[in-house]
Amino acid sequence: MMAPQHAIAAEAPECPDLCVLVVEDDEIMRLSLADRLCLEGIPARAAGDLAGARAHLAKGEADLVVTDVRLPDGSGFELFDEISRHYPGTPVIVMTAYGDVSDAVALVKAGAVDYLTKPFDMGRFVGTIRRTLSRIADTRLSADAPDIHFGTFRPGTGVIGKSHAMRRIERLVARLANVDSSVLITGESGVGKEVVATLIHQNSRRAAKPLITVNCAALPPNLIESELFGHEKGAFTGATHRRIGRFEQAQEGTIFLDEIAETPLEIQVKLLRVLQERVLERVGGEEPIPLNVRVLAATQVDLDQAVKEGRFRSDLYWRLNVIHIRIPPLRERPEDILYLSRLFVKQHAEEMGSSAPGLSADAEAKLSSMDFPGNVRELRNILERAVALCDGPRIMARDLMPPEQDFEDSEDDRPPPTLKESVADAEREAIHQALVRNGGSVSKTAASLGISRKSLWEKMRRHGITK
Repeated sequence: MMAPQHAIAAEAPECPDLCVLVVEDDEIMRLSLADRLCLEGIPARAAGDLAGARAHLAKGEADLVVTDVRLPDGSGFELFDEISRHYPGTPVIVMTAYGDVSDAVALVKAGAVDYLTKPFDMGRFVGTIRRTLSRIADTRLSADAPDIHFGTFRPGTGVIGKSHAMRRIERLVARLANVDSSVLITGESGVGKEVVATLIHQNSRRAAKPLITVNCAALPPNLIESELFGHEKGAFTGATHRRIGRFEQAQEGTIFLDEIAETPLEIQVKLLRVLQERVLERVGGEEPIPLNVRVLAATQVDLDQAVKEGRFRSDLYWRLNVIHIRIPPLRERPEDILYLSRLFVKQHAEEMGSSAPGLSADAEAKLSSMDFPGNVRELRNILERAVALCDGPRIMARDLMPPEQDFEDSEDDRPPPTLKESVADAEREAIHQALVRNGGSVSKTAASLGISRKSLWEKMRRHGITK
């Protein structure tokens, strides 16, 4: 049973949009905890068993999980294990009766962030939740914020998205800062696998050292070994000088092996040896070269299936798949579409040395209705074209042309927007900017615009604006 939603809209500026999932089989306690969080301005969901918790987790409705150790269809241990494997980076707080404290301590040693012994004071409960949320809270960043620096990624800024899924990835990246474990990044073409790899490197202790990116699919089969591991002079016909391979170039830094599934099986064997022994030999060389390199890999291929079909070595798969990050396609996180659109418009305008145009209501509606088979890459390209070609202060729906459409064909005889349409666009933009300035607070935004909260809510509903 889900907690009542009437209090979820309460404002909590210190932890915006972070949702707490309470997993407790006792209905009275479950609803009491969830209602209290909502009254405190902390969005909350509630589940009475493992099945309900799984459903909320699958929908991305859990930035923090508070769970009882004993559940009717399992245990807190099982839930913690599933979260660790499928939703890494999501913190867990354990609730337990006094007689089960040893179980809670065991979970904390395994990685849970804290535990509460029943019965506990409600104020202590809320305080524990707030402290935990303050450690994981993301800074909501809009395209109008003055401190965006594109190309510099920092967990919590929201540069890769504002959805629960992308914030979870950012938090996981933050937890990887001080470890050198291999990471396998999967997802469809265009979702941003290289962006996440860059995020991992730039927020690691190796950030001052090189990040070497290798597109394994683009390397000629007869040269891939030399490209990766280098060769000695005279190793083969045409080897007129020693070549330092990509792995050596990445010494003390990070190597990112994109499209790893495209590497031939014979190269996979050598990759496995390099990963296991941390040494390599150049082609034609005899002296082992010690390596100090962190390995990131990415693919859009289902590697489990590739292993079953004999196209990818299982031992290499498990060596790479120490930590797995799946990036969902854009269609699974529609809340990122307009958010990223505004960021990309600002970025492209900066690159072109022009002021950033706004997105008109019809442009936002069109973007929201598109399915983007090319994912974030397609969205970025469409907006780059729109920024380059729009001839006014706002990008209109007609500016969002597919790349194959000729610009000359896009010109039409449609009349300019009416006064009513222009006023509506200006009002919508003013409300959006005011919400950004006031951190999404409806009360503060209404006051700054000189209107009542009720009027602001009505205007937001009419213009399709959400906080």
